[in-house]
Amino acid sequence: MRRRVKLCGAWDAHLETWWPAGTTLVSSAKRHRLVSHILRGAENQETPMTEAADSPNLHMAAPSVYLDLWVWIRLARAAIGAPRETSDTAVLTAVRDASAAGVVFPLSATHYIEIGKITDPRQRADVARITASVSHCRTMRSRRVLLRHQMLHAMHVSFGRPTFRPSPPQVLGIGAAWALVGERAPLVLHGPSGRVDMDTVPELRDLLRKANQYAEFQLLAGPRDEEIEDLRRLGYRPEAIREVTRSRLAWEETYAGMLADDPISRHELRVRVQAREILHEHYELLQELLTEYRIDLEREIGLDPDRPRSGRPRMTEFADRMPSVRIAVDLKAALFSNQTKTWTVNALFDVDALSIAVPYCRVVVPDREMANLLSRSKAGPRSGTRIVTRLRELPGELADLQARIRPADGGSWDADWVAPDEDFCTDMEDLRVLAPRRPSA
Repeated sequence: MRRRVKLCGAWDAHLETWWPAGTTLVSSAKRHRLVSHILRGAENQETPMTEAADSPNLHMAAPSVYLDLWVWIRLARAAIGAPRETSDTAVLTAVRDASAAGVVFPLSATHYIEIGKITDPRQRADVARITASVSHCRTMRSRRVLLRHQMLHAMHVSFGRPTFRPSPPQVLGIGAAWALVGERAPLVLHGPSGRVDMDTVPELRDLLRKANQYAEFQLLAGPRDEEIEDLRRLGYRPEAIREVTRSRLAWEETYAGMLADDPISRHELRVRVQAREILHEHYELLQELLTEYRIDLEREIGLDPDRPRSGRPRMTEFADRMPSVRIAVDLKAALFSNQTKTWTVNALFDVDALSIAVPYCRVVVPDREMANLLSRSKAGPRSGTRIVTRLRELPGELADLQARIRPADGGSWDADWVAPDEDFCTDMEDLRVLAPRRPSA
């Protein structure tokens, strides 16, 4: 069953829609008014996109390569002696050599979610093992933290507030918590008197480091079937992520249905997708920053109530100054424009991951469809990022990155994470070897 919902004001003219039963409708009048600033205006009103000169260089200092999950799966097959293509073995060798030389292969929150969807525990463990051993579970920071900086920069350029150019956050970190919430959450040792100072027990330092590595590998691999019942008693609910994902997918499917009934121009489609992206993905963050810096958005975008189109150009320019938002909008607009294409969960995950990976990594290897869409939008050249379309081309890109490695690129922020020439711990037996032996009776 579907129910018809009218939203409000100028937004109704564009987004009056059918909502699936059970969909939560955001009722904030402020939110509707915000999006109406973008949508007001006649069909085909041209609003120029902002040039890249207004965007900061977001690349991490260390040479970094983002591999989509399909690449990690191919590498896992090569690692167990069953490569899909003969060239995959050479790619695996090149990736391992590059990682050892200092090239970073960061993971995103999307990797954790997608690997968790693999139903075969053995395949999931194989993929997690090669992923952890190459990436060392180094991760890109959570999207909210990175988007906060991008949004502050866009406000600084567009509105002059904040008056300072915001300092970029540390992007590269360690572990699932860094990718999901933006903070590192390592294991620590506790004794009868509280947390143990490792300087007082240096003989346990290697054990703790390896234990943290193994814990991160396990988070990536997910629980074994026989562990799930016990984990559920502790609050484990993997279906919660699936529920959120289904809701997000319904949001996109609903609009695809609207477009099938009411086609619009490509330009107008992009503007509406931009409005929906801000509304659905970043509204709370935007409101938080507008309040924090006391920015009157209607005044800053030059909105004149008697001229409804007046606020649209500056609002769209502001949104385009956030590189991750711009990439997500371009990808989604391209997907919506293809009426024969069905929205999938994988498409959502790809947009999430690539909108972060392309601005922050030097090389990105997406799947073929997303590589084509990124090429059309010129996201790679605009960000100064190489988009690799064929896996066998990756070794050449890695050789170029290795040639540009500087001693300062790695820094000391993770010096305690993986020792030089050390294998990343993905096997409990490695921990047992390091565990102190109890004195015999």
